[in-house]
Amino acid sequence: MRTTTYKSIRDGVISRMGIDPAQTLMDSQATALAEYLTTAAATSWTFFDWPEIYLTEERTPNGSAWFATGYVYLSEVVGTVAFFGRAPANSETTDLLWRVKKITTNNNGDVLSVETAVNVAWDSRASATYAVSTNNDAEIPYILFDQDNFSPIGEIMAIWDADPTSGYARKVRYLLNEDRVLLIDATSETGNVWVQFLLPQPRFTTDEYSAGAAYSAGDVVYYNTTGDCYVARKATTGNLPSDSEYWRRYRVPSFLSDYLKFYALAETLSEDGQTDKANFQFARAEGILQQRMDDAWLRKGEVRTWTARFN
Repeated sequence: MRTTTYKSIRDGVISRMGIDPAQTLMDSQATALAEYLTTAAATSWTFFDWPEIYLTEERTPNGSAWFATGYVYLSEVVGTVAFFGRAPANSETTDLLWRVKKITTNNNGDVLSVETAVNVAWDSRASATYAVSTNNDAEIPYILFDQDNFSPIGEIMAIWDADPTSGYARKVRYLLNEDRVLLIDATSETGNVWVQFLLPQPRFTTDEYSAGAAYSAGDVVYYNTTGDCYVARKATTGNLPSDSEYWRRYRVPSFLSDYLKFYALAETLSEDGQTDKANFQFARAEGILQQRMDDAWLRKGEVRTWTARFN
């Protein structure tokens, strides 16, 4: 995928504002500009199934012993609580042989807790004594959102138990955790899955990287050496953003750069009270995005034509 730097997009907006990009912006201006570009990126990211950022990749789950063969599985969902049980093949639901997972979510589907009860009867799952899982990785198969040698996963569209283009693939049930997706389909067995997903949406900031600062996973910094923004993959201090073990660069597709510039310019004009000029730039930005979609859809034929989404 051809990419462009955050700095080049930011400078393009600044120059259209009639300001020399080499001139230092006021903190409020720089912060607002980063927010406008982040909003523009989020809007454009889901406007269409862009082939550069809408991917399907085969992945090997970790902790796949949860779906080992030779077992029987049962599942039940009650409100925001899901039970998943495993016992040796041919076990009865009254046998004290079951290992049961209790996964509690909120109404948005976010996982609140994962607990385990062992050597219980499936029929007694609701009243069993559960303990917070301390070795969840070996019990429920999972796929990390950010894994070495693979594309980082942003929003997941679907997970399949076979190549979805084969015509016989079945969707796999899953739950999203903080840094991973849990495969909770009780009918699945050990094996690779195919994940359909979007690359993570870029987030921009004016906070420049500092070698002496302590960063946590998810923190975003601007690195002047490359002109790009980076997100921390894990806690780090003193490791440069160019170190891919600790940082992931937010790459901006070149085909979206003009849209980002004109959208951010429109927001700037709108904040300044120049409504007519702002509306013109908003329309210009939307026209660019529509043209990019037509280019991918109609001329190149790169995208499945029945899945276009408009916000």
